[in-house]
Formats: sequence, structure tokens, C-alpha cells
Amino acid sequence: MIRTLTCRQVIAVLMDYVDGTLAASTRRGVEDHLKTCAPCRDFERAYRATPGVVRRSTGARRAESSLRRLCARALKREPPRS
Repeated sequence: MIRTLTCRQVIAVLMDYVDGTLAASTRRGVEDHLKTCAPCRDFERAYRATPGVVRRSTGARRAESSLRRLCARALKREPPRS
């Protein structure tokens, strides 16, 4: 039986998931979570769209690695609680 991943766990491995570098069992856990969690699906879509937005706004073909790391860190941060 595969353990269900939490939103926090999915966000923590999202960059590796998008890059296709997760182990198969973890990838399946992320995919199972995304099937049932609309907020995480929205987050994944936004995460995948970020490089394109940067390219279009800067005219660059690929975001610099430091910018990619900065964006990844920002996306992993927990939103402020109200």
C-alpha cells in the first residue's frame, strides 16, 4: 500500500516531479494526490507555466539557473496565514 502524500510533501518534490526525476513510487504518490487535490493541481500548472512567463517577459530562451532556484524557493513557501 502506498502512503498518501500531503500537500506539503507534494510541494516539496514538485520541482523534481515536473523535471521527471522522481522515483517511480514517489511520482505515483504525487500523481494520486494531484487527482484529488484541486489546489495542488493549480499550483502544479502555475509551476509549469513559470519558465514560459519568464522567457516571454525577458526574451530569454531559458531562465538562468539562479532565477529558476529563486522561483522554486518562492513557490515552495507556505502562503501567509490570515
